Amino acid sequence: MAVPDVTDPMLEPVEQPAQLLGSWHQAMSLVQSRSTSVATARARILEANARSRQALAGALPVISGNGSVNRNLLFATGSTLLGSSANVTTTRLPYPPTVWNAGVSVRQPLIDLRTWFDARTADTAAEAAATNAEDVERLALGALADSIVSVITAERLSDVSRVSLRSNLSALDLTQRRTRLGAASAVDVLRAEQEVASNRSDVVQADEALRRSREALGMALGYPEAWGVAPHIKVDALGADARSVCSPVGTPEERSDVRAAKLNVEVSERTAESVSYGLAPTLDAVSDFSYTTDPRTARPVAWSIGAVLTVPIYDGGRLGAEKDANVANANIARQQLTEATRRARLEAVQAQRAVDVAEANFVVSRQARDIAGESARLARIAFVHGTGTSFDLVDSARTQRLSEIDVTIKEFEVVRARIAAVLAISNCSL
Repeated sequence: MAVPDVTDPMLEPVEQPAQLLGSWHQAMSLVQSRSTSVATARARILEANARSRQALAGALPVISGNGSVNRNLLFATGSTLLGSSANVTTTRLPYPPTVWNAGVSVRQPLIDLRTWFDARTADTAAEAAATNAEDVERLALGALADSIVSVITAERLSDVSRVSLRSNLSALDLTQRRTRLGAASAVDVLRAEQEVASNRSDVVQADEALRRSREALGMALGYPEAWGVAPHIKVDALGADARSVCSPVGTPEERSDVRAAKLNVEVSERTAESVSYGLAPTLDAVSDFSYTTDPRTARPVAWSIGAVLTVPIYDGGRLGAEKDANVANANIARQQLTEATRRARLEAVQAQRAVDVAEANFVVSRQARDIAGESARLARIAFVHGTGTSFDLVDSARTQRLSEIDVTIKEFEVVRARIAAVLAISNCSL
């Protein structure tokens, strides 16, 4: 039976991607400039501010100008009176053939209760959009930190699986030598080969998980290709980096998503109340200035000023239906606020408890790993001296491999839990 190749190609690590993340600040800069969720939230702020200006425009003056020119195409000969009956001349009619007109109109709302009310509502909606953008940034930072931790975890798991494969290849080599010396059977070799095959499957899965985690980090940074993490980035420092851009809140109700939900309730309630002003009279001041070159007009220049009172009487039930729809939207917003408040409180409690649980699991996992490592060492010694079986050797090696993987996972779960705890009780911004 051939000796296994210790330069097995599966022992080669996964190639690093072309792009490497060098620091937390670089990551935040990329998210700020390339994240679609952050860009969408900021676009909604611009939209809300534009709608606020649009609502305010209804209370401001409207000035419009107009001009026209008329040219007659059909003519006849006739008499026209110029000045007095003594001055009658024969000319082409109509006269003059071309008439110019120009004018300016001004309209200033004096009393428009609904417009004024809606303008204040639009300001509140703009504030709600800005607050919601803060929460989008908080979630984007959380997803970024989680992606970085996932890449580092996947890299560690990939390394652990290769170290385990190398160890199992060595155990297979030892078993094959003992078989040639008559100290082991073909069943022992078969067991060792089965363990190597199982370990190879673990390497394949770990490598694919690593590639996917790098691609997820690339998406979090705004790129459609994989991104790696530079070796000098310390995963333990990610929690401190997250705290540097986040400010803790006194209570979960002060978190940005809850504040945005409160503002949405206020906007929806004001929108429902706005319908009540729909039947209120409006008063506008109007002024018109005009000029014409038509000689038949008594004065070529005219200027007027006046007031227009509009009293709505019946609109076919449109305002009633609008109010019912807005009241329903207000009820929906209140339920969303209740849900956001409950979720924020629960996330704050669970996040802190998750840190305690993750730390406890990490301690237990390290103890189990140490025990498994010692058990594997003793099983190997016993097998070399002929007092142990190949089953003991393979089983202890498998237990050691699984315990190493478990320690790696538990270690990074502590970091992930600490970052989640910071984000659960903080407001963050890029």
